[in-house]
Amino acid sequence: MWCSKGGLRVQTTIDLRLQDIAERTAEEGRIELQERGAYANQLALVAIDPRTGYVKALVGGVGGFQKNQFNRAVQARRQLGSSFKPFVYYAAFATGRYGPDSIVDDSPMSIPDGDEYYVPRNYDGTFSGGITVRQAVAVSRNIPAIRLGLDVGMENVVALCRKLGINSPMLPVVSLPLGSADLTPMEVTGAYAVFASGGYKSKTTMIARVTDRHGNVVLDNTPKPELILDPVAVADLTDTLRGVVTNGTGTGAQLPDGRPVAGKTGTTSDFRDAWFVGYTPQFSVAIWIGNDDYSQMADGVTGGEFVVPIWRRFMERVHQGLPIEQFPVPSEITTKEEKKN
Repeated sequence: MWCSKGGLRVQTTIDLRLQDIAERTAEEGRIELQERGAYANQLALVAIDPRTGYVKALVGGVGGFQKNQFNRAVQARRQLGSSFKPFVYYAAFATGRYGPDSIVDDSPMSIPDGDEYYVPRNYDGTFSGGITVRQAVAVSRNIPAIRLGLDVGMENVVALCRKLGINSPMLPVVSLPLGSADLTPMEVTGAYAVFASGGYKSKTTMIARVTDRHGNVVLDNTPKPELILDPVAVADLTDTLRGVVTNGTGTGAQLPDGRPVAGKTGTTSDFRDAWFVGYTPQFSVAIWIGNDDYSQMADGVTGGEFVVPIWRRFMERVHQGLPIEQFPVPSEITTKEEKKN
C-alpha cells in the first residue's frame, strides 16, 4: 500500500485485503468472546509473511480506535504462557541431545529459589512420568519445559529470543519456560516466522520502501533472509508443533483443506492472557485476548478454547486461493528417512 506524506512516498507492507479480513475477524471475535462470557474486552492480531518479514495485517485492538488509540499489537507487553515453550524446545533440539521422541521426566520437582522453593505444577495438577517431548508439547505439560530449560540454560533461551528479534525485558528465571516474560504480539509473531521459514530471518517491518519527491530511494527494506537457526532443529520443532494442532491443545486450528499448520496455545495461570501463535509456510499469525487493566478473564478462558477458533477463521480466509505448501525439510532429515526405508 502506498501513501504520501511531507514529500515522501511510503510503501507499506500491509495488504489491504488481508487487513480487511483481520479487522472483520477481530470484530467477530470480540462479539463471540462477549457472547461466551469470556470477560475479555481486547484482542490483538498480527500476521507476517515469514518469507519476507513483511507485516501483512495488524489489529491493535477492538471497540473503536476513537475510544482508545493504544496499539496492543506493538505496545502491549503481556505474559505469553505456554506459547513461550517453543523457544525452550528449539534450544533443546539445537543441542543435538534431544529430539521430538526423546523422553523427558514429567514428575514433581522442587527448585531452590532464594530462601524458598519454586514448585511448578502442570495445568491439571497431575504428572505423567516419562513422556516424549512430542507428547509433552501437544498437551502442554509444564514440568518437561522447565527441566529442558534448566538443562540448556535459561541464559541460552534468552539469547535465542534476542536472536529471533525479541527485545522486551527478559530475565533467565526458572519460570521463563512457562511464559513469565512480558512480550508484544509483534515480537512473538516475528519470532515464530523464523520457525515457519525453516530458520531464515528477515527483518520484521511494516515499511517496504520510501522514496522522496524526486523518486530517490530513502529507505529500502527489500527482504534479505539470513539463516540464523539450525534447519534440522527447526524442522524437528515444527514437526512437534504440528502435533499440537493434530492431537493436542490446538486441534481447533486445523484447516479444512489439510494445509500443514504448526502452533502453540498459551494461557496464563491467572487467566489474564490467552494466546494462539501458529504458522503455515505462508503466514505466521499471533492472536492475544485479555483486558488492558490486567483484570482476570473468566475461569477456563484458555487459548485452545477461545483464541484458536478466531485464529482458524482468519487463516481460512487469508489462505483462500493460495496453493498448499509444505514446511521446509532439510536434506539431512530427508537422507535419514530414505535410509530408514
